[in-house]
Amino acid sequence: MSISKVYEWTIFNLMAPQCPLCTLPAQPDSGLCPGCAADLPALLRPGQTLCRCGLPLPGAPPPAGTLPPLCGRCLHRPPPFERVVTPLAYAFPLDRLILGHKQQRRPALERAFLWLWRQQLPLHGAQRPDLLVPVPLHWRRLWWRGFNPAAQLARTASLALDIPMQPVLARHRATPSQQGLSAAARRRNLAAALRVTHDIRGRHIALIDDVVTTGSTARMASQVLRDQGAARVEVWALARTLPPD
Repeated sequence: MSISKVYEWTIFNLMAPQCPLCTLPAQPDSGLCPGCAADLPALLRPGQTLCRCGLPLPGAPPPAGTLPPLCGRCLHRPPPFERVVTPLAYAFPLDRLILGHKQQRRPALERAFLWLWRQQLPLHGAQRPDLLVPVPLHWRRLWWRGFNPAAQLARTASLALDIPMQPVLARHRATPSQQGLSAAARRRNLAAALRVTHDIRGRHIALIDDVVTTGSTARMASQVLRDQGAARVEVWALARTLPPD
């Protein structure tokens, strides 16, 4: 290889966008390299369907237009939302991308984060909601972080699907970080922390968050929306945390 070709190859690789997960050259549209994009963890395996809470269950998907089946936990305590819609598992390497975006908000991470979301939007079904509502942050955490990932996803979905986004939920009381807490601790954390700021009576709402972890936030926020008159609530998320095997 001539010196000029080596120079051209070096300049190209230095200038090309790098995958934020492995630093190999990334695809311009996704911001990820082909290998990392192929390694993203799917939520479902063959022969599985989803519970209403978004966790995999054995069995075939239910007929179109019917509610998803319920796992043992949801049979004991049915969720106030109709379903959780999320195609990916919160596992390596997706967990690195989402957590890195929250902590750093580098352009490469944000581009990949929002690209993944746009690719999954067609999976959210034919029954279009009336309103997209992001899970809110308390103003102190919003000020410290500088942005709300759920609001980013809601805005992106609103533009792609032509559905209005409206932040009708507010956190009027600061709560400690949910990361690392048990489901019971998360419920205590969220109690009386949320309120509805607009009239939502009769509306079909998609509640949007980046990750559904234990489901406590989704349950609490959905219950608040239903208590204030929402006709239907479903939860859209980029990823769902799976319980340990």
